[in-house]
Formats: sequence, structure tokens, C-alpha cells
Amino acid sequence: MTATRFLLDKSAFARWSNPAVAVVLDELDRRGLLTVTAVIEMELLHNARDRTEADELQEMLSGFDYLPCPDEVWDRAKELHRAALDRGFHRALSIPDLVIAACAQRHRATVLHYDGDFD
Repeated sequence: MTATRFLLDKSAFARWSNPAVAVVLDELDRRGLLTVTAVIEMELLHNARDRTEADELQEMLSGFDYLPCPDEVWDRAKELHRAALDRGFHRALSIPDLVIAACAQRHRATVLHYDGDFD
């Protein structure tokens, strides 16, 4: 049986310094179960204060498995957006969150987050 992989959202990554969160993330990291994707990398790198911090962050992110976002991920993100339109809450969902959710579905990963948009 394959272990569940976790797509590490920026909201969880940002809380890694919290001891209660670190216990969980450190164990998942040790077991090689944390993943990232391009959208998450860009969100995290966008918050870097300077080139040095961006380089350090990129080095850290390179240690996680990478989940690609081929065209079918983007197509699924559009489907999710249309479903949200039908329910009237499409503006509450960010484009990155739609892509992250679609990527997680495509790769059968669980989004690890502290973001109500994924609930």
C-alpha cells in the first residue's frame, strides 16, 4: 500500500516554526511524504524579502518531491471554478488554490493547509 503524500500549502509551510505544527511536518518530511508544485513554489518565493532568502527557500523546496501541473490539472481547476460559480462562491477561491486542489486530485495527494478555502 502506498503512503499518502501531502501537498504542502504555503499556509502550512508558514506555520512550520510553530512547535505543534513542526512535530507533524518534521515527521512527514523525514518520511519523504511532503510535496510541492510550481504554484506553491511561486507563492512562497513571492514572499521572499531578498535574493538570498529566495535562494535559501528554493534550496529548501528542492528537497521535496515535485508534483507537475500538466494541462489536465489546469482543465480540472477550470472545472472546479465552474462548480464554484454554480454555487455562488467562486470569488472566495483564489486561482492558486484552485490549481493546488486540482494538482492534489491529479496526483492523489492530500493538501496540507491552514486555509479555510480548502475545507
